[in-house]
Amino acid sequence: LKFDDFLSRIIELTNGISQGCPASMITYIIYNADLIELALGTEEGSIGYVDDSTLIVVGTTFEETT
Repeated sequence: LKFDDFLSRIIELTNGISQGCPASMITYIIYNADLIELALGTEEGSIGYVDDSTLIVVGTTFEETT
């Protein structure tokens, strides 16, 4: 994550489901079922399509968006 002069540390992923695994769609739906409903405020939004999700937050500073 990069924002102005802030750069988060790198996180190594050590587990997960392989790309193309038949179970990946089902686990995605279970794990992210409430993700789209999180953004309910006026300065927030969310978009979901099949297996992609985007959370949108607007703010003038990094602190406002967290």
